[in-house]
Amino acid sequence: MTRFLTRAVSLWMLCASAVAADVDAVVDALGVPELIRIFASEGAESGAFVDEAYLGGQGGDVWAETVRRLYDPARMEQEMRAVMQTQLDPDMAEQALLFLQSDLGAKAIALEVQARQAFTDDTVEAAARSAPSAQSEQVTKYLDARALVSRNTDVGVAARIAFFEGLIDGAGTGDLPDTDALRAAIAEDSEGWLRGYYALIQSAMTEDEVAVLTAFWKTDVGDAVDDALFEAFGQSYVTLSYAIGQAAGRLAPQNEL
Repeated sequence: MTRFLTRAVSLWMLCASAVAADVDAVVDALGVPELIRIFASEGAESGAFVDEAYLGGQGGDVWAETVRRLYDPARMEQEMRAVMQTQLDPDMAEQALLFLQSDLGAKAIALEVQARQAFTDDTVEAAARSAPSAQSEQVTKYLDARALVSRNTDVGVAARIAFFEGLIDGAGTGDLPDTDALRAAIAEDSEGWLRGYYALIQSAMTEDEVAVLTAFWKTDVGDAVDDALFEAFGQSYVTLSYAIGQAAGRLAPQNEL
């Protein structure tokens, strides 16, 4: 009996490891580690904006080190992997890999990473946003298939509110912004950014490739991956935003808030 239980536990552990491996493989196939590193590299710029807006530009080395620590890509990646493990069904993960690790899936993700890196240059971003292709039906169908504008808006609003909650908690004073006005502004900016971003990506793909890619994200498998991805990204970004706000609130002079 003991031998049977030992084998059963060992089998369960092997299965659990296989599930974890599948979900981790999805995270890797989506280019999440690379995208997080790009996002984290923009931390200094974000920190500088907060410094000027709330610390009077006097944050100095203490603030710079705080920002560097909070925008730790290894920590953010670990957080996202942990949430993805709880949110993505292993069967869905296995099916998703069939597409994500295909030639087209790999090409699409590689282009996303390249475009995200390119968008760290404000000139590239502005050009992509204003390109006629950003308003194309092809881009619109892709954004709609993944509900990307609404998903990104929801995360953006939650993160912004979390920042102000942290700021208020850190400083012991302050007010939250008007949520409706905030949502409208974030939705407009998100759509403009997304249209430019995916127009740039799709410029390196054929119409047939874009059609197949769009079709994948409209499937139950694609939707499940997006649900898990946005849950993971949302939790990580909201946590980060609150921490940044709280740290700024503790350092900010009262008359700056």
